[in-house]
Amino acid sequence: MNALNERIARIEQVLSTVLPDSVDTSWLSRVAGGDCRGASPEWADAFLEPGRELLRRGGKRWRPLVTVLSCEALGGGRAGDILAPLTEIPHNGSLIVDDIEDASLTRRGGPAIHTVFGEDLAINMGNLMYFLPTIVLERTIFDAATLAAITSDWLAVMRRLHLGQGYDILWHREAALFPDEDSYLRMCRFKTGSLASLAAILGARAAGSGESVIHALGGAWENLGTGFQILDDVQNLSSGIPGKDRGDDIVEGKKSLPVILYAASHPEDVSRLIELFAEAAENTPGGDWSAVEEAIGLLESSGAVTEAREKGRELLKKGREAVEGLLPENESRELMLDMVDGFAQKMI
Repeated sequence: MNALNERIARIEQVLSTVLPDSVDTSWLSRVAGGDCRGASPEWADAFLEPGRELLRRGGKRWRPLVTVLSCEALGGGRAGDILAPLTEIPHNGSLIVDDIEDASLTRRGGPAIHTVFGEDLAINMGNLMYFLPTIVLERTIFDAATLAAITSDWLAVMRRLHLGQGYDILWHREAALFPDEDSYLRMCRFKTGSLASLAAILGARAAGSGESVIHALGGAWENLGTGFQILDDVQNLSSGIPGKDRGDDIVEGKKSLPVILYAASHPEDVSRLIELFAEAAENTPGGDWSAVEEAIGLLESSGAVTEAREKGRELLKKGREAVEGLLPENESRELMLDMVDGFAQKMI
């Protein structure tokens, strides 16, 4: 087992304590914050299964890895391990809800969770996954001030996630609404960058670092998370995202950065792009993806996809350089930088 896989194994162990393969009344009492004797764990297992199913499908686990590696690199040893669920489980919950909001049919190589378990159970589980990992805070060894700061950080990011998602939903619901680039980047920082930032902040707090280091490292990872989001959107239009349909962002009417850049530079052609979005939404359920391909062709030929890719790369470069300068030279820092480089190579 290599060094990174060893840490992933530790993360999976902590995740399993928050959302185990089966639950009992002791687990229910812990989550509910009160005596649950007489409750029916088998019923709970039934409505918890949507969350387990998505976690079982994997994912990169890079957010909890950032927490673990940040803590180690800053001299905190394994103190950050217990905080890993605070980013990974809400992230998975957000994917469940996001797929319902976007009417997505696939996720991580399988059917979207709501298409398997129904929207009602999927929504309930997605929402529960935002709050469920806070049970780890009851079993930490951190002092009161650190625990209060961790809780405040987590609450702020949960609010930012929903603000970011709200902007994203509004833009794709309103066909003729094209935000400017600054608004798009702010949305990305809320929706994606904030959770990446939180991952680093949690690790730094667990290590007992000072506020200047905590916030600088959080800022570096906000840039990295935002850059990853931009490149993920670019990949959706170019090679496609593993486990999803190429160009499904067009089907959903998503105003990704390539779309925004195209609209800004080709205002005379925006009406045609809006038409293609509508045609894609109407025709792809029947297997006709021609509107998607035409829309992608417009974006690629205009240079908007290439321009977006370069902006994503710039954010990755900025974030990586900051991480390299903030963390002392040790194995954990090198593992983190290798992880960033590995993801970047796959996306660009």
